[in-house]
Amino acid sequence: MNQTIYKDNEGNAVRFSKIAKIEGEMPFTGLGIKYVSSGEETYYANNKKFTVKEGEYIIGNDYTSSIVCINQKQAVEGLCIDISAKIISDVAEFHDLNETDLIEFLLSDQFLVNRYHIKSTFLGPRLNEVSQKIKMGTCINEFQQNELFYTLAESIISDQRFVFDHLNKLDFKKTITNKEVVRTVLDAKSFIDQHITENFSLEVITSQIGISKYHFIRVFKAAFGISPYQYQKWKRLELAKLDLLRGNEILFTAISYGFADVPTFSKAFKQQFGQTPGLIRKSNF
Repeated sequence: MNQTIYKDNEGNAVRFSKIAKIEGEMPFTGLGIKYVSSGEETYYANNKKFTVKEGEYIIGNDYTSSIVCINQKQAVEGLCIDISAKIISDVAEFHDLNETDLIEFLLSDQFLVNRYHIKSTFLGPRLNEVSQKIKMGTCINEFQQNELFYTLAESIISDQRFVFDHLNKLDFKKTITNKEVVRTVLDAKSFIDQHITENFSLEVITSQIGISKYHFIRVFKAAFGISPYQYQKWKRLELAKLDLLRGNEILFTAISYGFADVPTFSKAFKQQFGQTPGLIRKSNF
């Protein structure tokens, strides 16, 4: 089953599929998103293999040559969204008048085709929301308005500006090397985000991405400006702050995010936010 939910003359489209077996070309139009809501799909995009599992998506553009392979016992549910080049350009230009280089990156053969997890991007939660609405049959009217595509484009711009900026920070001589490095650290960042409450060693991360610990630390710092440990700590404290604002207890929050005790958590929290956990928690009451 491959159902077209919405399609217009500008190149914007939304399709929902439920397929167990298929192998063939899978074009990306404008900026195209292939999201897997259940099951697993394999893409061969620009001669690189991407295994896209439940809760993940791959994104490409008109220059992306792609073949999709699905061979599962149960039908794989997926969402395909095409966002026109015009909408992408409009959104990028609105947010920053000097976005010419970013627009060229997004819509040319320089674009970094990659797989992402919905927990690690701005776009991810929106894709999950759209998918759930389609399954419940409650979103047809929403798709008849361009607002949806502009909202998705805003999330893509936020995510891809991050990729674009960090790709330009790397100074390896070959562009293809820079792209592989960015893919590697994005995979590592996604792994950390998905397991943010767990305490794991560098060996666990590097075994997932297939590089040495030293090389991983070096390229992560080159891309993001901070070490993997510093990123994990920053991310935990950001999430802990949100939990405290929701009224969660300080001790429970500290332990949930891997801190040994409240004093250790409080010290790190104050260093990052300039206030104690107690003051932050009280500020929302």
